[in-house]
Amino acid sequence: MRKSLVAIAVLVATALTACSGGDETGGVAAAPSSGGKTKVTYVTTAAVPGSTQIALFAVPTAMKYFEEEGLDVTLQTTNGSTAALQVIAAGDALATNAEVVSTMAAVQKGVDVRTVGSINTSFPWKIGVPEGSKISTAADLKGKKIGIISLASGSNLFTRSFLQQNGLNPDTDVQLLPVGQGAQAKAALDSHQVDALALYAELFAQLEMSGSSFTYLQNPPLFDGMPSIAFTARADDLTDARKDVLTRYMRAAYKGLMFAAVNPEAAVEMGTKVFPQIAGPNASPQKKKELVTLMKAWLSTSSPQSGDPSTWPDWGVLTEEGLNKAAEYAVSTGQVAKKPVPSEVWNGSLVTEVNKFDKAALIKQARDYTTG
Repeated sequence: MRKSLVAIAVLVATALTACSGGDETGGVAAAPSSGGKTKVTYVTTAAVPGSTQIALFAVPTAMKYFEEEGLDVTLQTTNGSTAALQVIAAGDALATNAEVVSTMAAVQKGVDVRTVGSINTSFPWKIGVPEGSKISTAADLKGKKIGIISLASGSNLFTRSFLQQNGLNPDTDVQLLPVGQGAQAKAALDSHQVDALALYAELFAQLEMSGSSFTYLQNPPLFDGMPSIAFTARADDLTDARKDVLTRYMRAAYKGLMFAAVNPEAAVEMGTKVFPQIAGPNASPQKKKELVTLMKAWLSTSSPQSGDPSTWPDWGVLTEEGLNKAAEYAVSTGQVAKKPVPSEVWNGSLVTEVNKFDKAALIKQARDYTTG
């Protein structure tokens, strides 16, 4: 899978370079579009839109947050962080939502990109066992079978690190079995082919909607406060005139994220209109309810879960401690050859400016919003 992603990335970068002649606009149109708006491209790491794209694109589009910032934003899809980072590096998109560890690996290979603002500030992967299972701690996994999505997935990397952090050898103390996700993973668990599953929050939410109940094992301290997904851009776009465009784009996107956190039901409604393929024509109330459940699961790793939204900290902040944890994880899972230095990956110079919007007014707007 990793080799295939690299191949996809190379093909994407090659094709785009051929078409654009090596565009040097950093994903920003050389001239404003009609109406005086600057055209930019946001490349997402998912081939199919989901909660991330609803919060960061559908909501800002529907609520005209991009328009208020003088932007005309186009969404481009890719298959994974590797491919998206290649598009960014080629200058064919302004920003993407890439895995922090993938950005670390890219920087170490000489790709001129930087993490510029956090999105998922809590690590979303976890290990779940059926409710009532005798497995209650990591130590209880010894001799058991753990279902992972695939051997080439983040599920495998996370599980191996989880076990190592808890003093278990992933090669000898347990069996890691590829079981996919969704109905396939549920069948493997229900038929006792595996004793536990290693998935991320949204995938567990899907299984819970289908009737499964889980108890989740506590993640090791390494994963506490470890960032997962973040906005990523070209380093050059942080030092020239494009910096202002990137700032305006991120500000609008964070407005969308905050709106979704306050009113996920309205966010999903907008998502089904901007991305009709996620629910089909004439989406049923049940389908929308399922999408709201998935949105809330995603938000649980992307926004504070306590306190009034007006008291939430600034969006986009990444701590050195969190980045060091991500760097340690990158090394321990073999995704980089040497431990990355946070300052070589992270540029937080935009955080203050992207948070310059009336949060109280936005919270009221989200709370008062009614779908129609």
